[in-house]
Order: sequence, then C-alpha cells, then structure tokens
Amino acid sequence: MDKNKIKKLIFGESPTALIFNLFLMLIAGFICMWIFFEGYLNVATKHGETVTVPNVDSLSLDDAEKRLASAGLRYTIFDSTPINYNPDLPYLTVLAQTPKAGEKVKDNRNIYLTVNPSQAELVKLDDILTSSLKNAAEKMKTIGVKPGKISRVEDRYQGILEVRYKGQLIQKYDRKLRKKIITDRKVHRGGKVDIVVGDGLGKSKTLVPNLVGMSEGDAEFVLFGQGLGKSNTNYIASELPPGTVVRQYPSAEEDENGNFPKIRYGRTIELWVSQFSGKK
Repeated sequence: MDKNKIKKLIFGESPTALIFNLFLMLIAGFICMWIFFEGYLNVATKHGETVTVPNVDSLSLDDAEKRLASAGLRYTIFDSTPINYNPDLPYLTVLAQTPKAGEKVKDNRNIYLTVNPSQAELVKLDDILTSSLKNAAEKMKTIGVKPGKISRVEDRYQGILEVRYKGQLIQKYDRKLRKKIITDRKVHRGGKVDIVVGDGLGKSKTLVPNLVGMSEGDAEFVLFGQGLGKSNTNYIASELPPGTVVRQYPSAEEDENGNFPKIRYGRTIELWVSQFSGKK
C-alpha cells in the first residue's frame, strides 16, 4: 500500500477511514488501560503483596498500634464491653485479635482488637448468708466474684454473717431480729468481697472436764461431747497404766475460792498420757 493511500485511510473523510480510525482509537485505549491497571494500580495498592500479622496480645493499645503500623496494618477496637474485664491487666490491654498472629493478610488490612475495659460488668451476688464458705465460694465463682478478707468472729450463729464490697455493706444477718438484710448493691465481676464468718460457738463457756485417770479414748469422747477439742498429746513415763491421762492443761482443779475453771466452746485441751508400747 503506497503512502497516499495510507494518508487517505488515516486522514481521509471516507467511511472506511472513519472505521479505521475508530479501530485505532480502541486499540490505543486498551493499551492505555492495560498500562494503568498493571502499572499504576499495582504500585498504588501493592496488589498481590501480603504481610504476616504480628502478635499484639497482652500489649497496651499504644504498643499494639505501633507494632501493627510497622507491619503496614491498621486496627479497629472491636470489643471493649465490661464482660471482658480482666482485673489483673491494665486498662486497654489487648485481650484478643482477629486475624490471629501469624496469618497472612494484604497490606493495610484492618486488624480487629478486643481490649480490656475500664471496669468490669456489675453482677448481683446471690444470698450467701448463714451458708458455709465452701458453698459461698461456689456461688461466687459462677458470677466471677472472689472472696477477699475473711474474718472469723465468736458467734453462736455458724456461717457467713456479713458481706462487704469496697467497704459497703452488701449482705448482713441481723442476729437480734434473726433477719437477713440484702441490699441492691452490685459487685464488679472479678472483684473481691470481704466476709465475716461466725464460728457457731460464741462466747459461751463450759466447765473444764477432769480427764486425769481416763483412757485417752474416753478423754477424747468427753471432749467431743462438751464441744471441745484435743491439741497436743504428750506421751510420758508414768506409774499409771499405759494410755492413761496423767495430766492436762488447762487443769480442771478448783481454785482457792472453790470455783472450777471454765473454757470457751471450741477451744482445745493439751494432754499428757502414760507411755505404752508403740508410743514414743
């Protein structure tokens, strides 16, 4: 094809020239689009590149942000509700992350973080008055509350008599009215409650039993029957038959005024027992 015909085909006004020019424009447009997508967008979006998600668990939010930024990642706080509160960790400590550490993601990916809230969820403590510490501990465990300071007092009522949280009364058993007082105050999940426990014995006293001359077994039976206990048993040489109580403390002998000694219920008595074969 000579140069004149090529010029007429490109610059001419014939229908053939128009179709040919449109065809050239389509080809040029396709080439430009291909260059744009394969060149500029790949550079701008780093198409096909991935990064490894770093581990930010247990980090402060500031440290987690720096570590994620250095890896070319962003973050969003996904959950900070009170139910996730961990009293052993500082506020805004990362508790969990999605995607997990070690996963491969695209650059600039958003990482969702669960962080420690400023305070725990408030929960209602069930009635634990007059119950044992074991039963109370089981009830508290179900709602995430822990026992704090436990004080034991001499009282004829046995079991929990009072519950406080941060100094405020939560529950109390009124001994005079024989009535339970349950307040509407709630406790933070993970918090510790202070408990007052009665020993079930109070300040009542009983006469110190005279155990001297009894067998060790009979002496233990008498002590149990009077609400008392045995502390140390000392085995010594004696002229009395083996296994016989030789001495005790406190003594059961009357004083110079003719009064017999008394002892509080629940207390113990130390025994000295004549030695026999097998005891040293």
